Amino acid sequence: MLKGLQNFLSFLNENWTSIAVIIGLLVLLYKKIRSFISKSEEEKIEYAMTAIKETMLKYVTAAELDYQEWAKSGSIKRAQVIDELFKQYPILNKAIDQETIIKMIDEAIDSALPELRKIIEENHS
Repeated sequence: MLKGLQNFLSFLNENWTSIAVIIGLLVLLYKKIRSFISKSEEEKIEYAMTAIKETMLKYVTAAELDYQEWAKSGSIKRAQVIDELFKQYPILNKAIDQETIIKMIDEAIDSALPELRKIIEENHS
């Protein structure tokens, strides 16, 4: 019994910083989850759309790079972006109103393109 207690105290002494960091991260994660759960449905949707827009910029950039030498390849790029998004978020496949989701994705693509062009111009300058 005494040996077990000594081993436990020795473990705490040797790893107290790691334990403190893990506890801090768990508290932070708990607060984030609690904050998200307490939001209204509209706020949750807004949060999800912000995350999707950031992801869309990444996918639009990848599609532009993949097909930059092709003229008139917008529909191919769009299909690639939608395919990647559905792979990333499989829950979208289960949505009842696919047309609305595709419309929202198209709007996100349209909003990501000016941002992409701005980034490209800044990099070329």
